[in-house]
Amino acid sequence: MTRPTVLDTPAEVEAIVRSLPARLRPERVEDWQGRFHLVLTGDAKPEWTVTIANGRCEVVEGLHGEPSCVLTMPAKTYVGVETGKKNPMAAFLKGRVKFTNVGQLRRYDRAFYKLYDVPTAEAADGVEGDAG
Repeated sequence: MTRPTVLDTPAEVEAIVRSLPARLRPERVEDWQGRFHLVLTGDAKPEWTVTIANGRCEVVEGLHGEPSCVLTMPAKTYVGVETGKKNPMAAFLKGRVKFTNVGQLRRYDRAFYKLYDVPTAEAADGVEGDAG
């Protein structure tokens, strides 16, 4: 399966959130689990639950279960951060991004490939720097 990128994922909340399972980096979550509630205000579907456990990621619409971290921000900010058009630290410093557990949020951030990190053709084919 090809990893989703900004080139093939619509810049909208539902498409981006639903791309998370395919962007998961299982080697970074082997012995860790977390449940995240995303509250993305101003979107038609503003509430999502992202669960990472057993090296897998599941995304469901709505808020389910006890979260290890709640991440709240305007949908427009979320799309901008995910697509690389907004700096997440600047959004946080401006008060647009709120979260309940910084340690869990950092683990969450490292668990996924970024949409805007588009692999080169060689990397996608598994060649990565093969000189011949």
